[in-house]
Amino acid sequence: MARAMPALPVGPAKLAWYDQIWIALPIALVAVGGAIGGGCGGLAWGINKAVFQKTRNPVLRYVWTGLISGASVVLWLVVAMLVVSLIKKH
Repeated sequence: MARAMPALPVGPAKLAWYDQIWIALPIALVAVGGAIGGGCGGLAWGINKAVFQKTRNPVLRYVWTGLISGASVVLWLVVAMLVVSLIKKH
């Protein structure tokens, strides 16, 4: 009888340098919006990293993370406009 090979533990996949740059693009919002951009960009980076590691289809990796990055820009705009409107009221 043949013996079955034990399953190897599967950890998070190592990401290539260009993948790291792609998923960290939202952090560029720091230069534009300070703390708001940093918060939105950091949140998007964390989500992008999780999506990149869990999505097996290489095309979908970039589609999903591109949409997440775009959503972080929209979130930044909404929060920034809200903060500006609150400051103008006072």
